[in-house]
Amino acid sequence: MKFKIKTILTFLTGGVLTLTLIAFSSRKQSDRQIDQVSIDILDEKGNFFIDQLEVSELINSGYPDYVLGLTLGEIDLKALERRIEVNAFVADAQVFHDIKGNLKVKLFQAQPIARILDLKGESRYIDSQGYLLPLNAKHTARVPIVELAGNNDWEKNIRESELGERLWELLTFIEGDRFWEAQIAQVMIDEEGIVTMLPQVTKQEIHFGTLTDFDEKFKKLKVFYKEVLPVKGWNTYEYVDLKFKNQIVCK
Repeated sequence: MKFKIKTILTFLTGGVLTLTLIAFSSRKQSDRQIDQVSIDILDEKGNFFIDQLEVSELINSGYPDYVLGLTLGEIDLKALERRIEVNAFVADAQVFHDIKGNLKVKLFQAQPIARILDLKGESRYIDSQGYLLPLNAKHTARVPIVELAGNNDWEKNIRESELGERLWELLTFIEGDRFWEAQIAQVMIDEEGIVTMLPQVTKQEIHFGTLTDFDEKFKKLKVFYKEVLPVKGWNTYEYVDLKFKNQIVCK
């Protein structure tokens, strides 16, 4: 019985000691002063819409003084993330600290997949999630131009409407294929929703038809580029029509 009581007391003492050490360690960590802020901006496409100076300004905007010199306990990491994500070109921000107490910022940029022109003459980017982004003086993304003949009421995202959802699917399809990403320069949509594309290299208009059957139409278009043009000549035809089932019409 005495052995059991002794064992229980040993476990209790060990548990209290462990909790005390954890609490002490946590308190000690929160008292650490921030001596360094490291900002890592990630972008697989090589776009530079935001730089480290801008991120630093966003980080420091909520404090009367710079973050450097504050303690970890004085910093709200989630609030910092939200502050950085206010920038339209920031898709996601992660703020954390290392064991030395240094502040780390990992930032993922939004990925423009097209630049859209509307009837009002306004020009904005469309990102990979369909969000509308302003133009950026620092950098111009090499993406297809979209000309829209009809009016739209998109506020933040083109996927707010059925037409916008189908357009986003088309742009995502193009962006996801290295061949088409390099080949398609412009996408024009008339008031009826009919699509015409212009290529980067050759002069033929691509009569795509409605925003449907992407796989089938692009397969036919690839046949046109790979098998027809090398034989007939790159500038022989004025247009290629993909609207008809199981056939390519060239003129």
